[in-house]
Formats: sequence, C-alpha cells, structure tokens
Amino acid sequence: FNSLLSDCLRPDSAKNAERILSELDEDDLADWDFVKISGMGYINAMCVPHFDATGSNGVSRAEHAQEIMAKQPDGPAIGIDENAAFVVEGDKAMVVSGDGKATCHVVVTDEVTGGTASVPISYGEEPVPLEELLELPEPSKAPHFKNLEDHIETDFKVVDDVQDDSHEMPSNASEEAENKDIQESHDEETYPKIVAVGQSKAFQLPAIVDKVIELSRKDKPKILYIGTASFDRSDKFNMVTKTFRELECDTERLNVSETDDIPSTEEMRRLVVEWADVLLCSGGNTLHALLRWKEVGLDLLMKEASKKGTVLAGGSAGAGCWFNSLLSDCLRPDSAKNAERILSELDEDDLADWDFVKISGMGYINAMCVPHFDATGSN
Repeated sequence: FNSLLSDCLRPDSAKNAERILSELDEDDLADWDFVKISGMGYINAMCVPHFDATGSNGVSRAEHAQEIMAKQPDGPAIGIDENAAFVVEGDKAMVVSGDGKATCHVVVTDEVTGGTASVPISYGEEPVPLEELLELPEPSKAPHFKNLEDHIETDFKVVDDVQDDSHEMPSNASEEAENKDIQESHDEETYPKIVAVGQSKAFQLPAIVDKVIELSRKDKPKILYIGTASFDRSDKFNMVTKTFRELECDTERLNVSETDDIPSTEEMRRLVVEWADVLLCSGGNTLHALLRWKEVGLDLLMKEASKKGTVLAGGSAGAGCWFNSLLSDCLRPDSAKNAERILSELDEDDLADWDFVKISGMGYINAMCVPHFDATGSN
C-alpha cells in the first residue's frame, strides 16, 4: 500500500518477543502508539490490518485509523479484518472472507464535515475495478438524486399502445400457409419481447436464462447490460451477467448512471439498436434509472431496439420499467449507490422509515408491475 497503520513501536514487536513479554509489566507493554508509515505504493490507499482487533495498548485499530485520517486526509484506507483477504489483480480487487463473516472496509474522510466513514465491502465471487471499490462510500453524483421524491409523478411512458404497434398475423389460415415467408418475417419482428424477473439474481437460474436466449433466436445472443438502477456498480454487473458470460455470450456494458459516464448518442445507438440482441437491465433504484434514461434519450433508443426484435429483460427495477407503472421502493434510504455506508450509519428504525410508491414505467405492458411479490420490504 502507499502507507499503513503500524504497531512497529510496540515493545514486544521484536525478535525476542517472549523475553520482553516476560520482563515487562502490563503498563509497560501497553505504553505505545500506532504510527502511520510508508509502504511500497502498489495500492493507492492506507492499509489497516487487524481492522477488527484492538491493540495491546487498548486502542481499537479501526477507531485509530479514522482519527489519523481525520488529521491527515490524504486518501482512502482499506481496513482488513483478521480473517479476510484483500485481493488485487491488476486494476481490479475483491475481498475473500475466510470464515464467511470477516471482510474488508473502505475508510474515507468526509470533505464536508471533516469526519470519517467506514464502509464494509460486500465480498463477491469476482473482482471489481479497484478505483470503483475505493469510491464505495461516495454517493451518486446525479443531480436529481438529492430530491428524488420530487420526481415520483414524472411520466416515463414511451409506448402509447403496444397492441397498435405490434405486428398482426394474417387472419386467413390458407393465406398463412401460402405466405410462409411473410410469417417468418413476422416471427423475426415480434414486438415486444420482454422477460421481467422478480429479482436480478434470478438471471442465474437456467430456466430463465434459457427463455431469454430462446426469445433472442440466437444460440449465443449479444447481451447489453444496462446497470443504471444499480448505479453502474461492477459487483451487480458480475452477478446479473454471470450465467450469460459462462455460456460465452458476448457481453457489453452501457454506463449512464453518473453525469460523467455518458457515451455519445452515436455510441449508445450502436450498442442499443445495432449491436445488442438482449437489453439486460439491473435491479436497484427504478426512479433513478428512468430519470437518467429520459435525460440522455436511452428510453427512445430502447423503444427503437425493441421494434427490431431485441429482447427487453431485467430483474426488479429492470422488470418494472417495462410496465405502465410499478410499485417501487425507490425512496428506501439504502436504495443508493453507497448503500453499504448508509446501512452502516443508520439504525433499524431509520432504515425502516419509508413507503412504497407507485411510479410510471415505459408502458410496454398495460399493467402495474409488483416485483419481489413474495418478499417483505425492509419497512
């Protein structure tokens, strides 16, 4: 790391530790302080090993790390619990828990208050960009997110009447038999093709993945993952696309959650309309996603893609967005980019203080969607 919180001045941090331990009394053994020293610089952060432990000086390593960072706010820190590992592969990183409980933590200084925040890292099966992981405690930069409740009444409908837009089959049976080519052309243009799933993780279930592939009419469809609702977090991308990638489907990402991430309209059109066989939308904060899609014109590109037979798929938020309306938990306190930080800072009562709201969807299905129908909210 760039630096580390060290107990190198501990009296018994020596070759003859046993002798020192036998000669000094408890007060002498506790008479030392942690110090911040330089590391070799492979990881641009301060390391705090034994993050879940207290030193023989009676000082919590986690608490002392936050004190040092408040005094010297020169970047984030990574706290490593004793039974966890922080693993770096090039520009990506992940956490491995040895006992299923221990993890690592990102510690940052709050530029506004001058205080610090410590956020546990949700360990996954695949690494994510190290830079993204170090920004885990940071909130979304989307301007609307600070006043999300002001947008509940926004109309996101882009489809007026799917039935009028859809392609009609010939009414005469003999006509159908004589015009096989016409029917095949119709089949290729079936509109809309939607797979709305109750939760994003269900895209790891074979039956659901098989249906998406079947509707695409490709053995290995090209999957465009749109993770706006989950703030384009790589851990969510890894989870939702895992099975498709294992099946060797080409998979791309389209990031538009944050204002500095938006590609050009031409690039969005290339991916959404020209390249993708499946648009795979993540779960998360539906209202945030719909607002971003409307702001950048992605909603209209999705509509254009759907009319050429592209499969519209998604779980939770990515399911409800295709309906006329949906029952949403978008005002849940932790339905945010920095969910882990919010979960660590709020108590149970605050986390439960929210209501479901009915918001507009894009209108492909003339009904209200209720994802997670068999589940109970944190409220």
